[in-house]
Amino acid sequence: MSAATADEPPPMDEAAAILEMHDGNALEAIRTLLAERDAVEEKLRFASIAMGHGFTRGWRTRLPGKFIGEG
Repeated sequence: MSAATADEPPPMDEAAAILEMHDGNALEAIRTLLAERDAVEEKLRFASIAMGHGFTRGWRTRLPGKFIGEG
């Protein structure tokens, strides 16, 4: 890889972009991120249920305090 050139845009600051989307309201930005996290966890939970135990050779995703697909 070569060093960044003048033609390349600077890297995007994702945190600043999220705050800008919420007009600087940090609480709303956090709520949005938490909702998106919950949606991803739900999709992962469904995918974990759909996969057979042998397919993953016993591996399961673990979230803090629980395995996906449990309770």
